[in-house]
Amino acid sequence: MRSVLFHLGPVQVYSYGFFLALSFVISIPLLARDIGRFLAPDVGISPREAFQKTLDLFTWIIPLSVFGARLFYAFENHAEFSGRWLAVLALWDGGLVYYGGLFGAVAGAYFFMRKWGWPMARFYDLAAAYILLGHAIGRVGCWFSGCCYGVVCDAARGVVFPSVGDGLSRYPTQLWEMAGDFLLFLAILGVRRWTLKRPWMTFSLYGLTYGILRFGIEFWRRGPSDPRTLGIFLSPSQAVSALMVLASAIVLLWIACSRPKGHTP
Repeated sequence: MRSVLFHLGPVQVYSYGFFLALSFVISIPLLARDIGRFLAPDVGISPREAFQKTLDLFTWIIPLSVFGARLFYAFENHAEFSGRWLAVLALWDGGLVYYGGLFGAVAGAYFFMRKWGWPMARFYDLAAAYILLGHAIGRVGCWFSGCCYGVVCDAARGVVFPSVGDGLSRYPTQLWEMAGDFLLFLAILGVRRWTLKRPWMTFSLYGLTYGILRFGIEFWRRGPSDPRTLGIFLSPSQAVSALMVLASAIVLLWIACSRPKGHTP
């Protein structure tokens, strides 16, 4: 692990920030391309215009995502900020949680979909695969930075993270999630030709599958003695995962029981 990936003269380029930026650089243009291909005809604009508007959209979504990730981190680690709540704004100190970033991005996109009159379900369905791709790339940054590791385990199955400083082996849960996210990205991309025919189906499939993945990984990432445990859940992220799985399953069931447009008995 190396928290500083490389130097540009006197400037240190940190691993987490580099891979976070790389996740946006790769996933956003791919999404913008698909917006131009699949959504632009629905709103009567050219693919080129849709591509540019999507890039413009993310000049707002990226800061909202980062701010949401920081707020969720502050909620999850509230004891760390007790008596010094202004430190929540110190993004340079690190500390982001994925679900907060996801909710910030979804909320920002919702506002612009309403403002522009774009079909909301179509946008979120197209974004689902690239959310997973960006997340997978971001987890590489977690690995290099030595954060988001799992609980202590025997040396044969774990990794010693120098950032912890105790010399104990821990499960490399960053790599597990990176691999899981990438496989889900490929799977959702592979079934989109069918799921895009039903609004909200692709996005709900993302919510269901990622929620299950994250819920399971939290068992190895957080132990029952963790002070952030919430009742029956090992972490706030595990609680959110459970709610996301439930909500996505309900939507998918509703879609399965409803007739597609143009269907005749």
